[in-house]
Amino acid sequence: MKVIVWTVVLAQLILLLFSPLLKTRPVFRWYYNKVFHPVFEDVDRLRWKLAVVPALYLGVYGYCTVLFYQDVEPLVRGRLTLIERWVVIPAVLVTPLITGILTMAVKPMTSRDALTTKGSQWLPAYDNLIFHEGLECRTCKLPKYARSKHCAICNQCTLVADHHCIWANNCIGAGNYQYFYGFLVANVCLTSYGCVRLVWLRHSGDSRSLVVLCSLLGCFALILAVFTYFQLALVQAGMTTGEESKWLVVHDMLREGKLVIDGSDRYFYRVGGENGSQYEFYSTNVYDGSTYSVRDYRVVRSPGEITNIYDRGGIWSNLKILVKP
Repeated sequence: MKVIVWTVVLAQLILLLFSPLLKTRPVFRWYYNKVFHPVFEDVDRLRWKLAVVPALYLGVYGYCTVLFYQDVEPLVRGRLTLIERWVVIPAVLVTPLITGILTMAVKPMTSRDALTTKGSQWLPAYDNLIFHEGLECRTCKLPKYARSKHCAICNQCTLVADHHCIWANNCIGAGNYQYFYGFLVANVCLTSYGCVRLVWLRHSGDSRSLVVLCSLLGCFALILAVFTYFQLALVQAGMTTGEESKWLVVHDMLREGKLVIDGSDRYFYRVGGENGSQYEFYSTNVYDGSTYSVRDYRVVRSPGEITNIYDRGGIWSNLKILVKP
C-alpha cells in the first residue's frame, strides 16, 4: 500500500513541476489543461481554492491549540502563574483570531471608493517617477491613482496597495493595513512566547507532545519573524511590496547611468550613446513609449539624489500614513 501511495505522490510531483514546461506533450498537456492551469493560473475558475490556505492556517492553529490544552497544559499547569493561565495565554491565543478575522473581513479602499470623500482621503500625490498622472487601469477602466495596483484575484484596483494576502484571501491596502500588521505581530507573539515558555518549563521527563508543540512553535516563530521583518523593512523604506519592483528598476537604471533629471525635475531614461550615437530619452512611465527631446539635464549618480515622496523619514511616520489618512 505504501508503494502505491508514494508512486501516486511522486507522479503528482512530476506532473506538477514539469507540466508548465512540457504542456505540449500528450500526458502533460492533459494535466496542464485540467489541473495545473485551473488551480494555479486561472483565478476565475475553481474559486473555492482561494479558501484552502486560510483553512490550512485554521487547521494548524486548531491542532496546536488542542495539543496544548489536551496534552501539554496538564503537564506544565503547576509551573504556570495564575496570570499566565487566565490572562496571558488566552490573550495570545485569541488575538491572532480576532486580527485574522478583521484582516479577512475588512476590504481595502478601491479606485471606486476614491470617487467618494472618504476614499479620496487615501489618494497620495504622484511622484512622476514610478507613478504618473493621467493613466487608466486597462481592466477597471478607472483612473490609475498613485500607489494603486490592480488585483486580478479581487478584480479591483486597491488604493495604496501592498499585496494580495493568500492567508487572509484579501488584498492588503488602504483601510486594512492596521489589521494585517496586527495579525502578523499577534502570530509572532503567540509562537515566540509559546516556544520560549515551553523550553523554559521543559523537564527531561516531559511527553513527546510537548516536544512536538515546542518544535512547531519554534519553526513558525522563525518564519513569521523573518516575514514580519521584511514587511516592516518596506515600511521603513517608505514603499509597499508592489512598489519594491518599481524601485528596483529605477535603481538598476541609476547604476547603469541611464537615469537623468532635467531642469524642471522630471525624470527620464537615457538609452543609446554607443560609438558616438545620439541618446534617446524615454519617460519613466512604462506605458509611455514616446521619445523626448531633453537638453538641460544631469545624470543621477546616487540614490541620495532621488526623493521618495512616500517616505516620511521613519517607520512610525510611514506606518501612520498606511493605517490612516
